[in-house]
Amino acid sequence: MSISITTADVKRKCMVSTSEHDSSISSLISEMQPALEHSIADAYLNDTSNTNLQATLKLGMLEMIAGEFLEQLRREVGASGEVSVAGISLGAEAQTGADLIQQGATRLAPYLKAALPLMSESMPASTTSGGRLTFDSRDEVW
Repeated sequence: MSISITTADVKRKCMVSTSEHDSSISSLISEMQPALEHSIADAYLNDTSNTNLQATLKLGMLEMIAGEFLEQLRREVGASGEVSVAGISLGAEAQTGADLIQQGATRLAPYLKAALPLMSESMPASTTSGGRLTFDSRDEVW
């Protein structure tokens, strides 16, 4: 993995100061980071000389992991309890984790493998000048 996301990074993003959830955060990073990195096109992931690009990829991945952690906390028994008295509500905010996940997904969207054009849409299948193409645009070249 070329991008390093730590438990401390996720705790900072989620504003968690205790070590109570360290093992579950660490497990979540181990579970999500490889899948997120796999979805990013290699050309971007391997461009380690571009520090701004790497910072953008790291932030998007961090937002998605932190958002998932907040969603897991929200799903714990009693975590989403809300009390309303005279029009004032006290309780957990409903969309915090989901909003963070969406923000990270939007940030990573231009760099995903799925965003790349199909080979037949981006380059010819033959390099012979004036020659007939081996494949036409209806065929996918692998």
